[in-house]
Amino acid sequence: MSDSSPSQRLRLDDHAAVAVARPEVLVSADDRTASRLADLAATYYGFWNNGSATLFERTVSPRYTDHTLPAGRQQGPSGLADAGAAFFAAFPDGRVKILQQILAEDRIVSHLRVTGTFTGRRGGMDGAGQAIDYLATDIMRVVDGHVVENWHVEDHETLHRQLATIIPK
Repeated sequence: MSDSSPSQRLRLDDHAAVAVARPEVLVSADDRTASRLADLAATYYGFWNNGSATLFERTVSPRYTDHTLPAGRQQGPSGLADAGAAFFAAFPDGRVKILQQILAEDRIVSHLRVTGTFTGRRGGMDGAGQAIDYLATDIMRVVDGHVVENWHVEDHETLHRQLATIIPK
């Protein structure tokens, strides 16, 4: 019998987390830069599939800036790491899948599907097993193999509607 908690057992190892994050559709120039960007993006979203500090450190620059910083979130890599921890606290089985991705020069544009089950806690609310499934888009700028800037938008209207759904007992 494993000593790990149920939420830890739901976590993917780094290799599996990166594999899940590979895009369904990829648009890019066929060159080495695009290949490096694709690998960086899969590794970055691998972090959003398992919360791995190793994947985070391999992809996020110490100079990271969030240009669409949500209220209450600290700017920089620590704020992003805190967001990841909060995501997994609320949705221990949370997953991010790249539906489409465009790679050009120093930019990665990813259209994402975020799924999971609300069994944790978020915004003062305890989950009751509600399924989440919403879309998000990131535009990231890369310097020296790390994400240094991000502009993002999430479909919070759909997410909040799903979280408010009452699960019959």
